[in-house]
Amino acid sequence: MSRLIKVTFNSTSGEETTAFATLHKDDTVELPKRMAARVTTAVDAGEGYALVAHQRGSSVPLVHMVDAVYRLDTEHATGDGWLSRLADALTNPTKDQMQAYGRYYHTLSAACSVGFAGYVAGVQSINATVVINAACLLLGAAVLFALGAVLAKGEK
Repeated sequence: MSRLIKVTFNSTSGEETTAFATLHKDDTVELPKRMAARVTTAVDAGEGYALVAHQRGSSVPLVHMVDAVYRLDTEHATGDGWLSRLADALTNPTKDQMQAYGRYYHTLSAACSVGFAGYVAGVQSINATVVINAACLLLGAAVLFALGAVLAKGEK
């Protein structure tokens, strides 16, 4: 059985093409005809080119075997580390990540609201500590709700 793998073709003339190729069990990749034609055109024109497969967050170079069949060169794979991807998710989130963060903040806001109601209902005597704790829960709910509303806004 074979699967699909994302492959990017880059040439020295600035052309970049992305397509899905067939990945076989023996780690060979069979390019689609359209991409194989781009490789042939680059070779005929004397241009340099690179073929890279994208697998599990890594960029894996492809080594030519025969015709439109290439082998994954996993020894020379490059990719971002887990910590750099985490930092990127926090400092430069995608639109989908922003919406997910917004939903998460809304959930935390609801938890603060429920905590406020349960805390106030369970208090037997009111003193300064109780008022401060209740105010903090209410303020936390309001701030988290506002952050969630901003982040989950989406496109109009």
